[in-house]
Order: sequence, then C-alpha cells, then structure tokens
Amino acid sequence: MIIGLGKKILFAGTRGLSVRCLAFLADVLGSSRIAAVLGAPRDDDPWWKGESWIELWDLADLRGIRYVSEDEVETVDYDSIVSVMWNKVFSPGVLSAATFGGINFHPARLPDYRGSFARTHAILNEDRSFSVTMHYIVERVDAGDIIGELTFPILPGEGALSLDMRAQSYGYALFCETILRLLDGSVVVRSQSSPIEREGRVSRFYPLNAVQSLMAEPRNGLALADLARLYRALYLPPRLKPPDWLVDRLEESRSEVLSEVAQQWP
Repeated sequence: MIIGLGKKILFAGTRGLSVRCLAFLADVLGSSRIAAVLGAPRDDDPWWKGESWIELWDLADLRGIRYVSEDEVETVDYDSIVSVMWNKVFSPGVLSAATFGGINFHPARLPDYRGSFARTHAILNEDRSFSVTMHYIVERVDAGDIIGELTFPILPGEGALSLDMRAQSYGYALFCETILRLLDGSVVVRSQSSPIEREGRVSRFYPLNAVQSLMAEPRNGLALADLARLYRALYLPPRLKPPDWLVDRLEESRSEVLSEVAQQWP
C-alpha cells in the first residue's frame, strides 16, 4: 500500500459530511486534483437531503469537478480513492484502478464495529465511548489498516440520532487531520489486529439486517431500563423508527411507575 494521495482522486460520498470533506479536499489540493465526484444520482431525493447547505453534486458543479454515478466510474481516469460515508462496496475493478490505493471514513470504531448502524449497536452494548476511523480500503469491508482514529464519550441518555450527528462532527476533524498527515508524511499506519492484541478489542461485523431483529417484539419481558435503551438505540430518523410495540410498552411502563409513585403518597 502506498502511503499518500495520488494526483487524480476519485472522491465518493453521501450525506452532509461528504460535502464538507469535499470542500476541504478541494481547498487544500485544488479542484483540478479531483478527477471526479461519485455520488447519488442527481435526480434522487436522498433521505439525508438537508444535512448540508448544498448537495454534493451542486458543490462539484461549483468547483468545476465532474460528477458521476456508479455506471460512469469506468470512464474516470483516477489513481486513488477518497471515500466518505459511501454506502456501496467498491468492486475489485474500481479498486484496482486506484494505483495509489484508497482511504475511507468509517463512522465507528474498528475493528469493533464493522458493518452498519454502529451507533445503534454501541448504545445497546452500553459503551461509554465511541470512535470514528480513517482506514485504507481493501476488498474486505471495513478491514483495511487504520490511519486515523478519534475517540469521544457517549453522553448519558444519548440516542442513536445525536450520536450520529456528533460522529459526523468529530469525523470532519479526523478527515482534515488525516488528509494533512498524508500530505506531510506523518500519518501512522497500524493493522486492525493491533488494537485487538494491545487493547483487547473484539472484531465484530454487524450486517444491515441485524437491526431488523431488534425491531421484533421479544417474547420475554424487558425491564424498563432495557426498553428505554432499546428506544434510544433505534431512534435514528428517518432511517430507523422505534417500533409501535416498543412505544406502547414504554407508555405502559410509564403509567405503571406513575401509579406506584402515587400510591406511596399519603
């Protein structure tokens, strides 16, 4: 793996964070260094619309950068990839064209939270801290060497939505630092096996469908604290919404608690 950035970058991204990162990259390197921007189709109405002051394709147009969809990538001449919240797996052909390799921003700690909806699972696991990560892209999802990590606390009572928003803010800071370190040669690369061996981390992969099982009503009763934690973990609109059974169960528990408190008063 070559440490650094190529001369012709393919930038791929979604969500508001990708807009901020593209603007930073163009400011630091110059728009001419970015061969193309890969994003959602222009005629899409993405669920993340409104997360930034401008859509990714509009920013590309303003900066004079070509904007492409997935079926146009093979027409782009690039030698490296910079990915931010890109929600697809790069094909072997796309990766092989990047002779300088690629880097990706992952909104979670690695290798603990490979896969999807890490914010939800971190809350359910009762983690006290969370991380965002920059890593090299390899064919195996979220498995490349780590080149940057930023850890911050999970706030008491925090839900998946607020954790997601804060992860993007910390992620922007990490992205900027990583790009600058790649440019000046001070980036430190470490294998994902390193935090496993030195810090006792556990490698886990959360598939997209893991959230669906959380939506199903459990057969056994859950304590009020567990119900509340599950609600916070699943509160990630517009992508996730706590199921009706959970909302109803919390309302019932709330009524029961209030009734018990009332009976304690003379």
